Amino acid sequence: MYLTVLGREGPFPSAGHATSGYLISSDSGKTNIVLDMGSGVLSRLLSQINGLTDIDAVILSHLHFDHMSDMGVLGYMLDFSDIKTMKLICPNTPAFVNTQFGKKFDKYEPKAMRLGEFEISFAPVKHPVETYAVRICGDGSCFVYTGDTNICPEISLFADGADLLLADACFLKREWTSSKPHMSAEICGKLAAEANVGELVLTHFRPNSDTEELLDEARAVFPNCRLAEEGLRVRI
Repeated sequence: MYLTVLGREGPFPSAGHATSGYLISSDSGKTNIVLDMGSGVLSRLLSQINGLTDIDAVILSHLHFDHMSDMGVLGYMLDFSDIKTMKLICPNTPAFVNTQFGKKFDKYEPKAMRLGEFEISFAPVKHPVETYAVRICGDGSCFVYTGDTNICPEISLFADGADLLLADACFLKREWTSSKPHMSAEICGKLAAEANVGELVLTHFRPNSDTEELLDEARAVFPNCRLAEEGLRVRI
């Protein structure tokens, strides 16, 4: 199983970059899942695949625009394709966003399911809107994406034993409070250690943030850690 980073910033992109978006592919390449579809992600996705028929499903962790704004233009692209529908797994709320997805998307709620070569499960996390962490297992390994969240008891158990944890590291330790909608890099490191994961990848960086300082904070508690970089492809 492989993780490809398509976008890593939020809540908006800096020049030349993209907000949240990731591609999870099986070893065989026969199963491909897009995980979040933020601003600028579709263009980067198209450089990684042969065409939209390669995509088995899109999963949206939540319906904030930095995680799903390219869904509109993906819908336009589907209108010009021979694909009848594309599977979309996403929260039901906020309803005013959910109802904007066109008829080309076959929508499902975030519940345990099998997609191609992957077993997928979900856990609710702590964010201002309905949001889910995602666990994808296949090819003998497991990947967990926290989505956008602050500390919550569910996430540590959900991430337990994952080979790779992709975590929301929006804040430095000095910037974080318990009322924030995101974790700090240090908290991501602690989460990785508690959950006994194999590797930690930090993501969801604010434009112009000091990513090396974020990395240092996480590595102080969990050394096997790296930054998400657009175009990064990691074997899980």
